[in-house]
Amino acid sequence: MKPLCCSLFVITQLFCIFSNSYASPYKQNLHIAMVLWRGETEAERGFKAGMQELGYSVNYSSFDAGQELKKLGQVFQEISKDIGQYDYVYTFGTTVSRRAKVIISERVPQIFNAVTDPVGAGIVESMTSPGKGIGGASDSIPSALQIRAILEVMNVKKLGLFFNPREKNSMLIRDEFYQHARDNNFEIIDFRSPPAANLLEHNLQQLIDHPTLVDAVFFPSDSFLASRAPYIGAKLKEARIPSFGSLKEYIQGGLLMGFVVDYFSLGRAAATIIDRHQKGSKLQDIPVVLPSEHPLYINKSTKDLLAFRISNNLMKIGVFYQ
Repeated sequence: MKPLCCSLFVITQLFCIFSNSYASPYKQNLHIAMVLWRGETEAERGFKAGMQELGYSVNYSSFDAGQELKKLGQVFQEISKDIGQYDYVYTFGTTVSRRAKVIISERVPQIFNAVTDPVGAGIVESMTSPGKGIGGASDSIPSALQIRAILEVMNVKKLGLFFNPREKNSMLIRDEFYQHARDNNFEIIDFRSPPAANLLEHNLQQLIDHPTLVDAVFFPSDSFLASRAPYIGAKLKEARIPSFGSLKEYIQGGLLMGFVVDYFSLGRAAATIIDRHQKGSKLQDIPVVLPSEHPLYINKSTKDLLAFRISNNLMKIGVFYQ
């Protein structure tokens, strides 16, 4: 019996050593580089709040590209010089996260946030298994949900779709909307609106001058368009055209309504990925976080201006902005 006891002891000790060698070290003091596209949003504020709630003390180094690709390249050059000092690199949005995936290249764990279609954008391998050294949260809202809401409140034959062709995210959503248009027998009218040549301003003026071009317009999740939300809302009010969007900024800015993502909650959810990783889970085993709910936001002043009738079903669940 004695040799057996000794053998069990040795096996147990080897098992502990082997297990510990594969566990992620738990650190309560972290240094995180935050690479932003349009300044700090509710997503980052939620992420920081989540990290604090989970008991972490974090040194944040923030880098804002200001929606400029050249500046984004400079940001990654700066981060790459001292990549070893960071425990994680946090990235906001599709453009930043795609670039980070190439440049960071698993040298430090990447946590992305607010990426609508991380698989379609080539950022992760799948939603259930993102891949080595990467994890994050998606702000995806089923496009079918937005279409159902639009068709429930009005008869649409021509839907104007504003999108930024420079963002992969916008192009993926555009493809989905074209499929919905075929399935529901209405037409999509493209309004390409990249941040160049005043195309957004030109497109909005077109609607003011010719409001019968479309029955309604839709704005997908897009950083450039979101940054111009108050201007867009004012112009669409002037055109008296029903408008729908998938970001809270749009509705706050004056668009009529839309199902949106709570970025603060999404940021908090992204923080839990780091917590799980710190406590031993591999990032490739942590599924991409999806929004737990999609609240409907309605701009009351726009609704009243347009004398727009919204179904009782949607009114009951709507969150109103003045």
